[in-house]
Amino acid sequence: MKKIIAAVLAGFSFLALVSCTSEVTLTAQKDGSVQVNFDGKCGPYFETMLRSFSDAENGPLFDVSTIKTSFITDGFKNVAVTAPDSVGITVDMNSPENTYLFKSGLVICDKKNVFLKVSPSILANFYKAADEDIIAVLDLLLAPVFNDEIMSEEEYLETVGSFYGEDASAEIGSCNIKLNLISVDGKIKKVSVPLTKLLTLTETLGY
Repeated sequence: MKKIIAAVLAGFSFLALVSCTSEVTLTAQKDGSVQVNFDGKCGPYFETMLRSFSDAENGPLFDVSTIKTSFITDGFKNVAVTAPDSVGITVDMNSPENTYLFKSGLVICDKKNVFLKVSPSILANFYKAADEDIIAVLDLLLAPVFNDEIMSEEEYLETVGSFYGEDASAEIGSCNIKLNLISVDGKIKKVSVPLTKLLTLTETLGY
């Protein structure tokens, strides 16, 4: 399972790290690359679920060494991964233009500003291109955006509640992904996106 978690994070699928405190910061660099910082904690319900698939019954949920190696293998530079507590993870790294953040269309950088683009097709293509380990985790979220389905956020949460219980539904429903987009000259754009909006996405969002 630690391989799965590493692959999910390396695939930049912060959707699988369900948390009320997930924060992603993307900083444009003059060479066209992007400095990436991810900071988040797994929520209590999904911590229990992920541990049930792993050998990490106690102690840290994330194997920082494995995750770091996975990022380096995938072309990221200056990778630093830490686990501040048993369910948290912080990642700092540089993403050159040849990494999948750019190739997927998710991240765009013009050497001055960094932009994030999310659409049903981008997320669906990421899902279809993922290996079986990543898909195994993404499937746990029952997200309609990965399966060419259309649901309202309310319908999606009802589906999660009927499958996993109301605690899981409440946990996902309360999650927001905080995004910080920083230009080369230091201008910051802050955005907060409900996780349910991403998982039920029917339009293109650009930030």
